[in-house]
Amino acid sequence: MTLLILGSILFILSHLIAVFGYRARIEAIGGHHAYMGLVTIVSIISLILVVMGYQQTSYQQLWLPLPASYQLANYLMPIAAILIVAGNVPGNISRYVKHPMLTGIALWAFLHLLANGDLSSTIIFITFGGYAIYRRLTLHPKPSEPQPIYRDIVAIAAGLALFGILYYFHEALSGVGLS
Repeated sequence: MTLLILGSILFILSHLIAVFGYRARIEAIGGHHAYMGLVTIVSIISLILVVMGYQQTSYQQLWLPLPASYQLANYLMPIAAILIVAGNVPGNISRYVKHPMLTGIALWAFLHLLANGDLSSTIIFITFGGYAIYRRLTLHPKPSEPQPIYRDIVAIAAGLALFGILYYFHEALSGVGLS
């Protein structure tokens, strides 16, 4: 449990560097790439700690998920995957959904909270979902011009492909099979 909590805290801290005012300091010393490199390295380390902590933690049931929560997650996860991809593809989805990547991560976390009732999963999904909701509410949307529709088609197709890969390899990636 210690590695799981440590990884979760490290993930939050690595993503709040800018909020704490350290981004400008780091960029003044090493530039934008130094800042992005630092956040990336610390994020990877934190994710490794979360995965190791999850694998080493014994299962502790907090509540029994409703059977329909699994079906709901299966139906809505493609939307979360599309939003996560759309946050990285400039298109019209970004014009209508405030911070689509953060919205997609929050939806992903919420759906997984519904479908899992154990302590470790709760820590993981509250960490990621809570961060996504916090940042979504505190960031200002960037105004953008209308984009060609093909960019949205690319985001939707790539999001569905991402969902398919994650669905197919869910057990290999997370250690948890889908019901």
